Parts: sequence; structure tokens; C-alpha cells
Amino acid sequence: MAYAMLEPKFIENGSCMNWEQIASDFAWDGSWRDIYVLNTSEADWQGVWDILLEWTPPASFSVSGKIESMPLGIEAALKSETGSLLSFYVGPIQLACHFFSAVEIEFDFDPRQVSGGTEIEQLDRFMRLLGDATGKQVILTQENDQEAIIARYSLDLESVVWTALS
Repeated sequence: MAYAMLEPKFIENGSCMNWEQIASDFAWDGSWRDIYVLNTSEADWQGVWDILLEWTPPASFSVSGKIESMPLGIEAALKSETGSLLSFYVGPIQLACHFFSAVEIEFDFDPRQVSGGTEIEQLDRFMRLLGDATGKQVILTQENDQEAIIARYSLDLESVVWTALS
């Protein structure tokens, strides 16, 4: 997947983001990190799904632990009561989607897979892709805590804004 040149990312106070400022947000504390798109519709899901159908390397889709071909439509994954799972890589970072809710898109990942600026750049690009596909704000948070925002894609700024939590 090709990406355009990216503008510098910023910490909320306006200074350019650097790895040292946010590294502690990815220190292993026993919990995952989550990427959310909130207040979504099935059309938002389908827009993201269409991107992931073309993902390289290909995403892996399973239902009840059994690998299956990704359906063209998102409906089957959203309506599965047996546990759908989508897994794919953004650079070296493995993201997973468990389809918990139709009203939010959530991906989780192990923060130990983020070890520097290269991985941050890849997360930044992915968040922009989600925001552009849905036209909605995207947030990166501590696990299951939508208030503990590490970064957010701002539609107004067309940029990811990083928030050093520590």
C-alpha cells in the first residue's frame, strides 16, 4: 500500500512529536493498546473492510478459530455470534479486530511491537487511512479506555495529534 509524504506529527502543545516523548505510552504494562473509530455505521465498516480486502500482506479472517476467506461484505463478520477475528500487519505490528460492536471499529495490538519512530509512522499512516475512509476521528488509546488517548486523527487538521500521557 503506497502512502503520500506525511506532514510532521505534533504533540498537543504544538511541538513536533519524537519517540522519546511517547515511548512510555508503549511500555509493556500487561495491557494492549486500542485503535478506535467511534460512532460508526455499517457503511463505515464496509469502507474499512474494502481497504483490508486489498491489504498486503493479506489479512487473515477466522470464525470460531477456523480460517476462512474474507467475505466481500462486512455483514457476515458483524453478525457472527461465533466469534469472528480479523488479523493483519501494519509493518511489524499485528493488529486484530474482534467485531465487538457495529457502532465502533476497534483494533488492538501488543505495544511491545512498537519500538521506535518507524512503527509510530506506520500507526500514524494507518490511523489516517481509517479517518479518510470513514470521515471520522480515530483514536489510539490504552486498552479499553477511550479517555486515555495516546493519539488521535483530527479531521480538521488532517493530521494525527500525539498526546504524551506520561
